[in-house]
Amino acid sequence: MNFPIGAGGSKASQKIATSLVEMGHTVRVVTSRPTQLYTLFGNLCVLSGMGFWVYLAYAKFAFNEDLSNHGFTILGTLLLLTGFILRHTGLTWELLNPIRGLKPLEFVDGVEVHRIPVLRQRQEYCSTYEMGTFVMSAWWYSLFHVRKFKPDIVHVFFGIPDGPIGWALKRLYGLPYLISLRGADVPSDEVKRFAKHYKVLRPLVRWLWHDADAVVAVSNGLREFAFQTTPDLPIEVIPNAIELSVFTPPLHRQSEGPVRLIFVGRFNNFKNVEMLVETACLLEKKGVDNFELYLVGDGERRPRVERAAAEKGLTKRVHLLGWLDRAELVEQYRQADIFVTATTWEGMPNTVLEGMACGLPVVSTRASGLEELVREGINGYLVDINDVNALADRLANLINNRYERLRMSKESRKIAEQEFAWEYITEQYVEIYKRILNKPSTVNFAEKLPHESSIHKQV
Repeated sequence: MNFPIGAGGSKASQKIATSLVEMGHTVRVVTSRPTQLYTLFGNLCVLSGMGFWVYLAYAKFAFNEDLSNHGFTILGTLLLLTGFILRHTGLTWELLNPIRGLKPLEFVDGVEVHRIPVLRQRQEYCSTYEMGTFVMSAWWYSLFHVRKFKPDIVHVFFGIPDGPIGWALKRLYGLPYLISLRGADVPSDEVKRFAKHYKVLRPLVRWLWHDADAVVAVSNGLREFAFQTTPDLPIEVIPNAIELSVFTPPLHRQSEGPVRLIFVGRFNNFKNVEMLVETACLLEKKGVDNFELYLVGDGERRPRVERAAAEKGLTKRVHLLGWLDRAELVEQYRQADIFVTATTWEGMPNTVLEGMACGLPVVSTRASGLEELVREGINGYLVDINDVNALADRLANLINNRYERLRMSKESRKIAEQEFAWEYITEQYVEIYKRILNKPSTVNFAEKLPHESSIHKQV
């Protein structure tokens, strides 16, 4: 089940919603359902073409008109042909799209999930235009459904693009809203993809954060970046968490064969996956050859990663697995020995938490959010961003020292259990919900029984 289509935000919103239901709250999640316009335009073309041919048949038999040079014959035929092509294109899209088949309404673990149509095409990437279609679709949905659902509070995942929806619901219905900052929705020079956008949107971002009834970041590092935009705004920190019952270490880790390094994430600019291939090449030059690198994920930079592996002669050592379902992913974690990432920017990466819960030591760059997960020398190592030599040295130390890997493995699992259980994290959100609702200025949208509450999550 994918709540918003994506990675960390998807998993976090899913578990928060499920935990809230287990605590007795009513939760409705509004999220994306990828769709396309081929079928719609194809149907319009077919209907228009048929309309022209019905008129032509009427003209022929009722008035005996000569249709040999009639312009509508060509137009009607072209419309029919175009319509059938578009309809078949739409059918092909539905069959081949990896995120097809999501239901408009579904109950998942007690959570009422409403999926609204958006023009998103891929799982690993969402363009600015596609984000805009979600905002418009969510506005339209909320306009008609909020009155019926009568939520007490709106939880907005990602200040941009979803913040304006919370603002609109507050203005229309007096609903308080909480913004959860996840990473790329915080203006920063590190998020190069949106650098031009934030030059224009930063005042809007600042205004939305101040308008919200509470703002939460997933790490201290992300909060520090957020303070660059709003230094006077109180921002609380609630980290991500992990399903400790699902992501579990194996009973016994393999002691034979090559050491397995694993990376999980999108292949985009700030995940910096090409540096992992460069690190693997450097390890070989250092004489460390008893390892293999498994890259789980996909994205726009995957062709560059494949090309880099081929050019450096690492095709037998570097394995690109694409996206995996959860059962396959957990199995990859359990078979791995070390989690590695060269990321330059994070909120708080769920994949690192997953690896820790599966008992993996972590070797990572010192990006925001990582210092709260990786304790230097305890459950892993941190190196400076883009420092490929330091990354290779740290990996070499662990690859050649099985006992150190096993010691750090236990520490990673212990940290995950003690600090990142979902029950503990969800309770922190509930405390913020209660505090917002108890503000003197907060007006409940609905008249509810004292024991009943509902949460409307916009993600």
